[in-house]
Amino acid sequence: MDTKNYARHDEDAQPLMVTVTAPASLPAGYTFDALINDDPDRTFTVEVPDGGVAEGEKFLAPVPALATNSRIIAPTGKWKDGLFSCFSLGVCHPHLCCALWCTKCAMAQVMTRMELTWLGEPGPQVATKSTFRVVVSLIAAYAVYSMSLALVALDYEPADVPLYIIILRTMGDVLFAIWGVYSLYRTRQSVRAQYSIPEENCIGCEDLCCSIFCTCCVTAQMSRHTGEFETYPGVCCTATGHPPGTPLTV
Repeated sequence: MDTKNYARHDEDAQPLMVTVTAPASLPAGYTFDALINDDPDRTFTVEVPDGGVAEGEKFLAPVPALATNSRIIAPTGKWKDGLFSCFSLGVCHPHLCCALWCTKCAMAQVMTRMELTWLGEPGPQVATKSTFRVVVSLIAAYAVYSMSLALVALDYEPADVPLYIIILRTMGDVLFAIWGVYSLYRTRQSVRAQYSIPEENCIGCEDLCCSIFCTCCVTAQMSRHTGEFETYPGVCCTATGHPPGTPLTV
C-alpha cells in the first residue's frame, strides 16, 4: 500500500478537521489564527461557522494541507480499511494483539495519537498528554479492586458471600463497563469527525453500536486508521503503539 497517497488532496477529498476553541464570542464569517496542538509554529486561519460561536465553545474547522506536513496523515472521507480487516497487517501484528488482549490499552494508544482525553474527547494539551497513563492507571485500579473483593469472598461459601461484597463488585463492574463503552464511543466519534468519515450503518448510533458489539474490531480499525504501520513498526507497550519519536496523527 502506498502510504504517500494519504497526504494527497484533490477536489473530491474530504477536509481534515480539528477541534478549535473559540477565544471569544464571534460572529459567523469572522476569521482568526489558531494553533494546531498548541504549537506556536503551526498556525492556520479559522473561519467562524454559521450561527457564530460563544467564548470557550468548541467547533470543528478544516485544516490546510501545509499545516500537517510533520504529522501522520490518515485518509479522509472514509476508513483506511474495513471494520473486520483485523488481519490485514498479519495475524500477530502488535496492533491486533493489543486490541485483543488489552483493548483499553489499544484504545488509549489511539487517544494519545489523536490527543484526546481519557474520555475520548478533544481537550487542551495539558489534559491529553497523560491520557495513556490515566487509562492504564484506571485498568490497574479496577484489577486491584476486583481481585481484592474476590480474595475477601474466598472466606465464604458461594451462597454465603455477604451482600455488600456482591454490591461493591457489581458496582465496580458496571462503572468500568460504562466508562469503557463511553470512552470508545467518543473516541470513534472524534476520529470520524476529524477525518470527515460518514456513518454507513445504524445512522445516528453507529458509533455506539460498534462500541458495544464490536469492541475489539472497532479499536483495531481506529488503530490502523490513525497509525501508519506500513511505514513505522507497531509496538504493544508504548503510549502511541509506535516506537518513540514517531510523528503523532494530525
